[in-house]
Amino acid sequence: MKEEVTKAVILVGGYGTRLRPLTYTLPKPLICFCNKPILKYQIEKLVDAGIKEIILALNYHNELIVKEVSKYEQEFDIKIIYSKEDEPLGTAGPLALVKEHLKDTSFFLMNSDICCNANLREMKDSFMKSDCWGTILTYPVQDPTKYGLVSVEGSRIQSFLEKPKRIEGSGPWLINAGMYVLSSKVLDLIELRETSIEHEVFPVLARDSRLDHFSFTGYWMDIGQPKDYLIGQVMELQNSKVADRHFDVENNVVIGEHVRIGENCILKNCTIFDYALIEDNCRIENSIIGWGCHIQKGCVIRSMSVLGEGVIVERGLEVDGLLSKPKTRVTSFTMLKEV
Repeated sequence: MKEEVTKAVILVGGYGTRLRPLTYTLPKPLICFCNKPILKYQIEKLVDAGIKEIILALNYHNELIVKEVSKYEQEFDIKIIYSKEDEPLGTAGPLALVKEHLKDTSFFLMNSDICCNANLREMKDSFMKSDCWGTILTYPVQDPTKYGLVSVEGSRIQSFLEKPKRIEGSGPWLINAGMYVLSSKVLDLIELRETSIEHEVFPVLARDSRLDHFSFTGYWMDIGQPKDYLIGQVMELQNSKVADRHFDVENNVVIGEHVRIGENCILKNCTIFDYALIEDNCRIENSIIGWGCHIQKGCVIRSMSVLGEGVIVERGLEVDGLLSKPKTRVTSFTMLKEV
């Protein structure tokens, strides 16, 4: 008999470099997405799938994550276990640290920066009906060149191709969507070292015909970098159907709490985080404005600019593609792209 799926592991130990400068202030799992921490989306989906115990594989800014997530135990009536890496262990190594918690149970494993409407309960049921040791969530895309491509035959996964530069034929193509259901048997393949589950474990399971996939056709996006974050925001706003004064679905705008916006401002395809001040006659497009930023009168901010916490943009400036570290004052002499 196959073990029931009773637990989950969420990988939250990354440095979030693709979302800098926002992740200089908070770890990526706590960055708000449509005014809710990214990690909370994942926990809600797992709770909806019947999971009662979640293990967080921690590293960077772990104390901030523990402080935030401790509130969720009571809110969702779940148990949360914290596992801290002393050194980076990749996407498989963290499982070796928590083997004792996962023995005799199957479990979800997921990355913390995925926005999607996949039904995880149906995915779990699909895993339980198969004779495989693992089920990978897959998603069809027309351009697979920046993703891990999955080759399947029926429900079985045959092989993987990582970020192909070009591919023959026409799509859609199935990609690895970053969520998995695994049997505890998989733990026997994982050593306590930096290990990639995608590159070192899954190919072994596929070779032995032990790996299945569960495909869905809703919406999906890896929101770990600014452009994709805003694309994912479009998908989430259009599909959540939540009526809220903080959301402008038509223009893909999300406004945080305690934000002040002056007169004659134009906002399109952007996010304004909590406590920001946008003065009169400003235009913000295709950008993310961090917590407590101050955008003075007549500014134009566009072209995938991302402002860290507490940035001040001086009056009348036009900013294109600026990545500004926290507590920076942007003047006509400092409009250089920072990393």
